[in-house]
Amino acid sequence: MEKNVYTGALQNSSHKVRMDIAKQIRHITKTGAIASYETLKEADCEQELKLGRAGTDALDYFFFKHRLKAKTKRHLSFMDAIRTPHLKDHLDELILRYKKRNPSEMSDQTRLRNQYQVFQLYYGTINQFRPLAAKWLYCQMKPTVGILDFSAGWGGRCLAAMSLGIPYTGIDTNVHLRAGYEAMVKLYEPSARVKMIFEPSETVDFSKLKYDLVFTSPPYFKLEEYQKMPDYSSKQDFLQRFFIPVVLNAWKHLIPGGHLALNMPEEMYEAVESLLPRIQTVLHLPLANRHPVDAARHLVIGKKDEKRTENIYVWHKRRGGKTRKHKTRRNKTLKKHSK
Repeated sequence: MEKNVYTGALQNSSHKVRMDIAKQIRHITKTGAIASYETLKEADCEQELKLGRAGTDALDYFFFKHRLKAKTKRHLSFMDAIRTPHLKDHLDELILRYKKRNPSEMSDQTRLRNQYQVFQLYYGTINQFRPLAAKWLYCQMKPTVGILDFSAGWGGRCLAAMSLGIPYTGIDTNVHLRAGYEAMVKLYEPSARVKMIFEPSETVDFSKLKYDLVFTSPPYFKLEEYQKMPDYSSKQDFLQRFFIPVVLNAWKHLIPGGHLALNMPEEMYEAVESLLPRIQTVLHLPLANRHPVDAARHLVIGKKDEKRTENIYVWHKRRGGKTRKHKTRRNKTLKKHSK
């Protein structure tokens, strides 16, 4: 059987359990990961694209195990749930309620996969930024000098930059991701110009970096909690200590003629709206469809939401020291992925 990254050298028994859980939920071979990356490279991004899965297996080969340890808006990770007896039992109850199947009649692997599915439905989903969407945006913004991503996360925007041969600088506080990034570059594009900085973005000297596009999807207070993420006491503390100063610093050192693109909630846009020039455009990024859930009554309610989107706010830094006031346009949209 082909060796999988999840079955590599293990440090201790608890680490092995975590790795095995990731492998059982989503088994991706090295061959499958490379094929996923090649599909991303071949995708035509000069036209509006569907939000497909090209490149996602290439990421999950290295980073899925870390996503399992990130906490949802309910302050619980899947790894926390699966290691806590009463929470694990609750997941089995949810399988009965949502899927109308008896967990005790399933194989261990099928049961685990179903537990993960209902965990996402009930407790919330930890999403990764799809590399195909990042590639599409790069083709619109056309950076040539480099991309700065001050909340790099699980590699989606990095992988897209690699597929286009664009220099990429990623910043993240989660030092556990270092090995994954190094292995990802080595496997897919050993000559890729990728620079990773593992420290808080507010401590990085952006004047030493060269970039004509800032593109990221920053965390939003405690909606999701990641490994090694600094603790912020309130939304205001998050905005004032992290988000606002980092955005302004990134804008200050952005090469004239470049763009700042932020995938974020409207509340975060409002925090910097008066501090930056008028936005150039707003792109609408569709999310994967899902059934809404009434958590209190343990019921799936209504139909799949066909209109779930997130905004990507885009600013343009005009050459010559002045910034053009652009009319806001809200008509560019990535089409939804049809499953």
